[in-house]
Amino acid sequence: MPQEPSVNINPPLISMVASTLGRDVEMRLLLDTLSAQDDNRFELIVVDQNADDRLVPILAVYEDRFPIRHIRSKEKGLDRGRNLGARHATGEWLLFPDDDSWYPADFLKTLRRLIETEPADIYSGRSLNKDGKEIMVSFVAEDAEISRANIWHVLIEWVIVFRAETYRKAGGFDEDLGAGSGTPWNSGEGQDLVLRCLSQGAKGYFRRALYGFHPEEQPNANPDAHIAKMYGYSRGKGFVMRRHGYSFFEFLPELLRPAAGFLVYTVTGKPTLARRSLAMLRGRLYGWRNFKSR
Repeated sequence: MPQEPSVNINPPLISMVASTLGRDVEMRLLLDTLSAQDDNRFELIVVDQNADDRLVPILAVYEDRFPIRHIRSKEKGLDRGRNLGARHATGEWLLFPDDDSWYPADFLKTLRRLIETEPADIYSGRSLNKDGKEIMVSFVAEDAEISRANIWHVLIEWVIVFRAETYRKAGGFDEDLGAGSGTPWNSGEGQDLVLRCLSQGAKGYFRRALYGFHPEEQPNANPDAHIAKMYGYSRGKGFVMRRHGYSFFEFLPELLRPAAGFLVYTVTGKPTLARRSLAMLRGRLYGWRNFKSR
């Protein structure tokens, strides 16, 4: 007699680690959308870097809906929090939500389908605003295998899912990169970690069906702050590309694009956008020039 197809009655646990500082009510949307997931095999680990108890009453509302672990930490830094939370995780897979991100109700169902039908060590997806528009990254137009060539167009940190073993083998996030690191390198931690995973033989897929939501930044609300942020992010990109052995020829397009933007916006009378392009150009050059191997 033919055998009945096997059914996974105990699917792998997914651990979500949210490192947070300075936010409280913004987390409600994340918590609400996790409550609405049509998959209950997950846990949320909140690494709370606040000095007060602002999150205690908010988390208490959800503790009977899904497993939540509330970890207090005096150490600041987004990636220090992510790594701390990951050390407490029990899941076979790791996801690192932003504290103001949220996910569609079928996010975990989509992820499990990928895990079951397209085996890999890393899955990544897109970032959308509340209206469904792609934001933050210029994503590739089709599904793709993650590689050195496309890595800046297939990753956003809070929609990267790592096999826990792969994440730990690579050493986790570099705590000298990213927001709150205390270094000039304010971005690139996701690409840095995934590149280390790939160098160790891991395989990853970018799938457009996997996505999450995030508030869209409004640059015009505070142009100076936005330009300063882009400068910090650009320093991180230049630094990470140099660290991982990209040639100057491969890096050159990352300079030509903002240089062209600066010229176009200057000629067309858009000084704020011209300043932003110049900041990106200067930041990427700074990161590239100031990389020092450990």
